[in-house]
Amino acid sequence: MRRGEPISRFVNRVFVGNALNLLGRLPTESIGAVITDPMYMVATEKNESCTYDWGPEPGSGKPEEYWAYHQPIYVECLRVLKPGGTIAWQSGCKFKPHFSTWFGPHRQWSLTRFYHGAYSRRSPHVWLVQRREQIPIQQPDDHALLDVEKRSKLSLLHPCPQAVEEMVFLISHLTQPGDIVVDPFCGSGTTLVAAHQLGRLWIGCDLSELYCQVAMNRLVREANLEIN
Repeated sequence: MRRGEPISRFVNRVFVGNALNLLGRLPTESIGAVITDPMYMVATEKNESCTYDWGPEPGSGKPEEYWAYHQPIYVECLRVLKPGGTIAWQSGCKFKPHFSTWFGPHRQWSLTRFYHGAYSRRSPHVWLVQRREQIPIQQPDDHALLDVEKRSKLSLLHPCPQAVEEMVFLISHLTQPGDIVVDPFCGSGTTLVAAHQLGRLWIGCDLSELYCQVAMNRLVREANLEIN
């Protein structure tokens, strides 16, 4: 397929495949926001948290391996964003010394999930946030301790599912109703569910056919998506 197809072919759909391939098909300056949690690639030894149904994430915990894989994807994310569009990219803190070199000017938004009950714990997440023009976006003066009632059962299907509350926070502060939100590493579809609930359009992609099906099932069940 040629690069720059009509955006209407992609909106509110989930695609199985490589993130770089999907982004390469999207028109330049067509997207309001890219909000995504790419593979961390920080582990030197593979375990459940870095192993997916299609296999272990590539790399062996080296920063140069991480950026060799993700840099072309990041560049394509900037290309498809509209002027003034936003990107929120989650990354493991192990690679923090390289953030400025890789991403240029950015802000680090630190959001903390607090799980209640038997699984009660705090789980900090760091997002690198900037405009298409690599202008940093200040974290809003809002509560960043996110109350999550319980650990999602999605962890039985995906090693590290996001919390809907976290994605709602990001999407509500970084986009406007009607914007198109792209998640090229959509996993179990949390970004897409939150986007749909907030009145945003969305495009998802993942290497895993299983995860894409899980995402579509969640959109029907949790976001009342109607499939024609």
